[in-house]
Parts: sequence; C-alpha cells; structure tokens
Amino acid sequence: MSNVPLFTIITPCLNRISMLTEAIESVQRQNYAPVEHIIVDGGSTDGTLEKLARYSRLKVVSGPDKGMYDALNKGLQASSGKIIGFLNSDDFYTEGSLNAIVDEFAKADIDAVAARAIYFLENGDHAASFFRPSRLLTKQILWREIIYGDPAFNAWFFRRGVFDKIGNFDITYRIAGDRDFLIRFAMNGLTYAHLERVVYHYRAHNDSLTVTRDANRFSKVADENVRLVEQYFDRVPRFARPYLERVRTRDTITAASRELRVGSYQRAWQHMQLGCRYDLLWPIKFFWRLFTGIFRVIGRRWGVYPPI
Repeated sequence: MSNVPLFTIITPCLNRISMLTEAIESVQRQNYAPVEHIIVDGGSTDGTLEKLARYSRLKVVSGPDKGMYDALNKGLQASSGKIIGFLNSDDFYTEGSLNAIVDEFAKADIDAVAARAIYFLENGDHAASFFRPSRLLTKQILWREIIYGDPAFNAWFFRRGVFDKIGNFDITYRIAGDRDFLIRFAMNGLTYAHLERVVYHYRAHNDSLTVTRDANRFSKVADENVRLVEQYFDRVPRFARPYLERVRTRDTITAASRELRVGSYQRAWQHMQLGCRYDLLWPIKFFWRLFTGIFRVIGRRWGVYPPI
C-alpha cells in the first residue's frame, strides 16, 4: 500500500452550494485510495461551510482570498499529495478517473498527464446535453492548444515537483492563470503523457468564469489573453508566436462583436482599437468573422478550426 501515491484534489469554492455536492461526490465515488480532497472556500455566505461540515473526509481551508488562483495556491500549500489535480466546484470527474491517471504516471517518468474533458449545458440531463469534447493533447499540437485552443486544464494532473520547478499560479490573473501556468510548463520543457479518456465534465452556465456566453465575462477573458500575448511573445519558441498573434486578433474581434450585441459600445471600441494597433487587416477580419459565424460553429463540431 506504501507504493500507492497520495492523490490531492483541490477545489476552489465561493457560494456554490447548489453544485458543490456533485463535485465532492464525484471524488468520493472514485475507486482509489488514498485521496486528499481540499476545499478552499473564499468566504461563502450561502450555507456552503455548513454543507462541507457533513463530509468527514474533506480538508477545508476557509477565509478571504484574492481570487481563484490565490485559492488554488492556498490549496497547494495545504496539500500533501504526490499527484495533484484541480476540480472546480461546479464540475465533476467521471468514475475511475483517478486510477486511470495513476496508471498513466506509473508507465513512465513524466511530469504530468493530460486527459480529455467534455462540456455540457446545465439542463438536468447530462446524457443529452454534451456539446463539445476537448481535443486529445498530442505533443504535435500542445503549443497551439495551450495558447490558442482549449487545453482543458482541469483534465491535467501534475506531479508535486512541477510546482517546485515552475512556481505556483500567478494571482494577478483572474481567469487566464491556468493558461499562463501551462505556457510556463511548456517553456520549461516538462514532460507529459496524453490520455485518450474523458475524465472531466465542465458545466456551462452564466456564473462560470470561463464556460459562459456572458459578453462581459468574455471581455475579461479576452483582456487577460491579450495580456498573455504581451507577456510571452518574446519568450516562447519562434514557431509558437503565430498562435499568440492569432489569439490576440481572435479575442479582440470576438470581444468587440459580443459587446456590440449587448450595447457596450465603449468597450467594443476599445477592443477595436487594440486589435487594429497590432493587425492592419483587423477590420477586414472583423467583418469576415461576423459574416461567417454560423459556418465556424458548424466547422468546430467537425474539428475544423479556421485561422481567426
């Protein structure tokens, strides 16, 4: 039993009482031991702490924090596991996931395992509501997905030593800190295995930080992604820089168009100016994206990803 690694799951939480039970029980249903599940609560006022007290196997860290990534860092500080994963309070794991991850770590001396995730709409019927699977993160597409695509960060699992090598999460980010972390992971040449298995389910709803259709929240995502471009453009390998350029154009276009739809004209103008500052063809790409929107949605369903 001594050879079985302790698995730590860290869940940041703030006023998620209606969804938290499913997240907790998805960990407790895993046929794996030992597991350390740490809930980092940022000061919930909706009865969350009272609900957490019903679970004897949880480790609860409670108190004000400076956002999700500060909460994750607190969880890391309180953790003891050799393998670490991150579970949002509104999502859940599939059964048998932790065993599959540990088995993958046992095959080779690697720093991380990247599995797959599925996104679903919150309509009470998970079997009928799946709308997008994440891609299998092969080494050939790693840079593209962590910068421009969907790295499905919560389907990644890391050895503890990774955090010693590249540091914890940057708490100055509010939404893109996981993407920042994966860029640092790749820049440092750390190794990982890609697992062709869905281990994680993301719930899409308007209170989600990233899986949402809310225009204001997406605008914040776009702002942070543009900041990532500025921070890493001269530091990433040369072949990865076009992905940074593409994400800057894509996100300023998408943010501007969404803000126009909801009447946020000043914010839309700010993103238009930012896009044009770096890309002289930005206005043409903006109108092209507006006119081809429906075809892009269809294309993504078939795995086709256009350049902007």
